[in-house]
Amino acid sequence: MKDEFRHWERLRDAVRDTIFDPQFELTERIHGAIEHIERSAWLIENMLIMPKHEAWFKRQVWVRRAAATTQIEGASLNEAQVQELSRKGAPGRATEDEQANINALSAYQFIDYLSDEKDIPLDETVIRQLNREFLRGMDDERLTPGRYRNGQNTVGRFTPPDNHVVADLMRGFVGWLQSNEELHPVLAAGVAHIHLVAVHPFWDGNGRVARGLATLLLQRSERFHFKRLLSIESFMYATRDDYFSAIERTLGTSFTPGYDATPWLEFFTETLVQHAWQLQRELTDWHRETELVIKALQKADITHRQADAMIFALKMGRITRADYAEIAAVADVTASRDLAGLLAEGWLIPHGNGRGRYYEPVVPKPEP
Repeated sequence: MKDEFRHWERLRDAVRDTIFDPQFELTERIHGAIEHIERSAWLIENMLIMPKHEAWFKRQVWVRRAAATTQIEGASLNEAQVQELSRKGAPGRATEDEQANINALSAYQFIDYLSDEKDIPLDETVIRQLNREFLRGMDDERLTPGRYRNGQNTVGRFTPPDNHVVADLMRGFVGWLQSNEELHPVLAAGVAHIHLVAVHPFWDGNGRVARGLATLLLQRSERFHFKRLLSIESFMYATRDDYFSAIERTLGTSFTPGYDATPWLEFFTETLVQHAWQLQRELTDWHRETELVIKALQKADITHRQADAMIFALKMGRITRADYAEIAAVADVTASRDLAGLLAEGWLIPHGNGRGRYYEPVVPKPEP
């Protein structure tokens, strides 16, 4: 016990009033991945998307991020269930998984807000607030959202630093966050993620905050915001075994101030390459499908608001009467009449009855 105390005492002296200095090697893998990311970022930035269509994409991205970041932590709700939760809210008292996703949806809207407000510094207040957003209403007395932990915790086989040095480590971390202009934004996002996981300053929600902070840093950058349509959380969930392995290979079994972040950054940048490519393909397909719909609608007796509804349905995979009323800004009776017209023309396929009724879009075939 005495030796352990001396270890943490030496650590406290080492980190006090010291700005975090990340250690990593810029390997060929990292360098090559960043080159691919830069090409995808430029292509995505120069794709033309109508503002209202981009807003629909963002709604879907919030759902993707929320579902993935909570599934990484063991939640059971899939993307379709979170989509429904975002539309209707939890039926009655929310389960723990439902509350986690409700919180995550709110947290990512907060992250998008912070992405615009660049005058708000990325400091401990912001990081604490992110933790509050992700943990709101979830055993507040035990988890103390927004407050640094007051005891030792463990994550699998990893032991984070003693709670007595957390405040010093976080001061050094935000000092680095506010002075790392020379570091490539992709690397800065990756470093921020791994270091928050390494410090593990909160009792819970550290992984969700780390992924959210990485997203925020990318979205604040001038060239790598990807129109705020990137969900790195989705790819981390899809490759979660590799994700956890990269963290473990980087941090080992206990916190060390000068850990080598190279293994993590190789995983992070290569994961970002894959997701940037997927987003690029998705936007390209979306642009092609939108053009097909517009050309087909020009030949049909369809109103502009019905055309918008079809484009919305193509993006979301479905549309309800409530969706139609919202995007077209019309009364429910008008929404029902317009949907009936699209149904009669064969543009939509109905599913379900009553309040659960929704419509699946029919993608027009390109002309020969």
